[in-house]
Amino acid sequence: MIEARSIFAAAMLACALPLSAPAAAQPAPELVFALPMKDGMETGPVSQVQLTFNTDVIVGHVDVETPDGTKLVLFDVVANNGEGQAGMVFSYDLPVPIVVPGQYFINYVAEVNRADGTMDTLSGFSSFTILEP
Repeated sequence: MIEARSIFAAAMLACALPLSAPAAAQPAPELVFALPMKDGMETGPVSQVQLTFNTDVIVGHVDVETPDGTKLVLFDVVANNGEGQAGMVFSYDLPVPIVVPGQYFINYVAEVNRADGTMDTLSGFSSFTILEP
């Protein structure tokens, strides 16, 4: 799991390199809200994930990584016939509610296709913890 985190962190760093943009460009995509709350502490089961961005994006992948490293894929562009999901707010029902105590990561990949033909990609995560009962 540590090696996967290192690879994920390196990918995030590569995506964080500054891109030149015209003065009137739409904002770079940024996650502004997640449910469960970023770094939040949950006491009950979690059955849904919500992601809200600061601009319209196309989501290509969302998963929840469990404390044991298992990934529950909630959306993937490949499984959706190559079509991403467009919008600012995205909600995903988990296949089964998660209740096991520990730290969870909501991993996502989103992009903005600009009118000038360029693209910004955002790859990141939000974490939350389910507490012992």
